[in-house]
Amino acid sequence: MRALRSSLVAVLLGLSASSAATAQGIFAPSAGPINSAMAGASVAAPVDFGGSYWNPAILSGLKRPEALISTALAIPSIHLASELQANSIGGAFPPANRFGTARSDSGVSSGLAVGASFKLKEDSPLTLGLGIFGLVGGGVNFAGSYSTPVLGPRQPPNNFGLGPIYANMSILSVNPMASLQVTDKLAVAGGPVVTAGTISFSPAFFAAGPKDQYGVATFPAGTNGRPFWGGGFQFGLLYELSDDWNLGFSYKSPVWQERWAYNSFNPNLSPRRIGVQAQLPEVISWGVAYKGLPKTLIDVDLRYFDYANASLFGQKIADGGLDWRSVFAVATGVQYKATDRLSLMGGYLFNTNPVRSPQTLFNAQAPAIIQHMLSMGVSYRMTDDVAFSLAWQHGFRNAIEGPIGQVPGSSIRLDAQVDVIYAGLTIQYGGKKVATPQPAPAPPAPAAVANAGSDE
Repeated sequence: MRALRSSLVAVLLGLSASSAATAQGIFAPSAGPINSAMAGASVAAPVDFGGSYWNPAILSGLKRPEALISTALAIPSIHLASELQANSIGGAFPPANRFGTARSDSGVSSGLAVGASFKLKEDSPLTLGLGIFGLVGGGVNFAGSYSTPVLGPRQPPNNFGLGPIYANMSILSVNPMASLQVTDKLAVAGGPVVTAGTISFSPAFFAAGPKDQYGVATFPAGTNGRPFWGGGFQFGLLYELSDDWNLGFSYKSPVWQERWAYNSFNPNLSPRRIGVQAQLPEVISWGVAYKGLPKTLIDVDLRYFDYANASLFGQKIADGGLDWRSVFAVATGVQYKATDRLSLMGGYLFNTNPVRSPQTLFNAQAPAIIQHMLSMGVSYRMTDDVAFSLAWQHGFRNAIEGPIGQVPGSSIRLDAQVDVIYAGLTIQYGGKKVATPQPAPAPPAPAAVANAGSDE
């Protein structure tokens, strides 16, 4: 029985920290329907205001100041499967092989991307902007299950499961921005990043509580919390290398979060205060855009997300973290102007997986494993100032599998895919961007008079 208790404690404590997650780890891949239709590729392509989500310097490249009003609906499909072989725990449990699969009842979640750019004077080299973007969103909602061992009830000696597993994370980013056209080729930009959101866990595996009568740790709920705030900064560059090529760069600092704290309780309902310290990772982006084809723009972005050095996400499992790897992402987007009013967009995003397969169990509330995403969309200019846009993204199903602690012959498997629909309006105002005038060429020297005249 002592061996049985020790094995089960190892299994349960393996879930010591978790977090809801979406594409590219925890970051939304794009903002607004146009940027999303191009798979978020925008660091060197000033196509619309949504591109400022990745590079604030693109504000200087917009043809006119504009406002973005958009929303998104995300439809995820997430499954958890686990297996225990007969007598694999303590040589006595379970009495027969157990295997089951559960689907997360995640529902349809919404996203947001709104903001505007403007100039204090029409001919000013300074463009100001304010964006409010859905930065982080996602979660899981697995019901308890007798057939799926990890989701089983706490009914010794037949079941030592965790019961229902739930997590939800929703964080908005408020980005005041200023972009300065330093020369006719170079724009620089920056500004603070302020985040606010709600994060919930049930159970809160990062806060193991008193052991029950069987010597197995209990876990409280991490649901009674207020909105949590965070802060950081960003800056970006946009350089027009030639008439056909743009280069872009941006840096987002870590977003330092206040402690996620909750009013929870012990098994006897006595009050208990729990919490965890987290940090959103820094993000470095490079981009190149090509404009040399008729009616076509192509942008390719490379991004680096430093999860390995972010609090909670990069910490080792033994230290209460998720043990995520830092990841790279490559986004490619294309815009084609079919007519003066109709534009077609498409894109593809690939990112490496931050979750290591042996740590599958430790990320049951954080299925951040989608690696391939395809996107497409359309934008129609209803008037000279207003355009309506639609986009669709499909994150292809991916799966990882690992062991359940030290239990021989055991396994746990996560798989996930997502579809996202975007819709929005772009409203332009003010005068069009005017290229910096070039010096007028010097007038040609007057022609010499060949013949001054003659007398007859």
